[in-house]
Amino acid sequence: MNKKYVISTLVAFVMALVMFVQPVQTLALDFLSIFRVNDVKTIRITLADIEEGMQTMSNMKEGLKGQELDHKQLVNIVSQQKPEKTTLNDARDFGAFRFQLPRELDSEQPTLFAVESASKTFTIDVDASNEFLTMINSQKLLSNQIRDVEFTQVSSATAFAKYDEVLFLATQKSFLNAPDAVKDELHDVMINLPIIPTNIRQQLAEIEQDSADIYLPVLVGFGREVDLGGKKGYIYTVSDFKALTETMSGAMPEIMPHNKSEAMPDMKEKFIVQHGEQQFDNASVLVWTENGLLYSLIADKADAELAKIARSVR
Repeated sequence: MNKKYVISTLVAFVMALVMFVQPVQTLALDFLSIFRVNDVKTIRITLADIEEGMQTMSNMKEGLKGQELDHKQLVNIVSQQKPEKTTLNDARDFGAFRFQLPRELDSEQPTLFAVESASKTFTIDVDASNEFLTMINSQKLLSNQIRDVEFTQVSSATAFAKYDEVLFLATQKSFLNAPDAVKDELHDVMINLPIIPTNIRQQLAEIEQDSADIYLPVLVGFGREVDLGGKKGYIYTVSDFKALTETMSGAMPEIMPHNKSEAMPDMKEKFIVQHGEQQFDNASVLVWTENGLLYSLIADKADAELAKIARSVR
């Protein structure tokens, strides 16, 4: 597997927990992102869920054989603010929230960067979207109340600290600004997409629209849970992601965009590429939340070492 793709997959997994993955291009809104951050909760994704999703996509792919696919734009961009990458001289220069560095790494001088918050305003093409939803056998379609309504996706600012052997980042959850009624409808349509496994759909349906909690997807059997002193963290390795991506390879039908270049924002991908992904070839990623922030450590280190570094962020 391409090294750049592996490390990009790792970081993309972290960012996907709190950001949209090209929602305005695919209608695949990350419905977790419309909730504000407070306490951590989890959504458990099992191998059976993955297999169910793969089978659904395989059946969909078979059913679309011989059909002429019209790749229509599902949204119209009204305005877009590009995220800017800035160099930080000190962690205190980051203004979005208090960026606390791991004390365990105080002996090192990290390279500090930030990707600023950005926004994107768009409207949904109801007719094209409903055509797409019908094609994938969705039982729920969008109503006319969504037509011409402007949605604003607000991405959170993210701070990075690159040490000799560790990449550390902190961010908050992105959110979607729109009238509650249309967000409710959009959320209902999204969680009822036929490609979403039953178990995951049931968990998503229990999340209240105005919940202040952040929900971390936990891949059961693909990682380890670690104690970070009063809170839990989740560790995944390159081999976990290789197994997952290789297992799912080729399952998506052509109408479901899955270009890996869409996996994470350009600015964050460029950061990894520019500053070297080679040292993370065999890396693990530790993800945890605290005080409304989501943290991640990426390094080729043992679980105990990663946990020790994480516990020192205070």
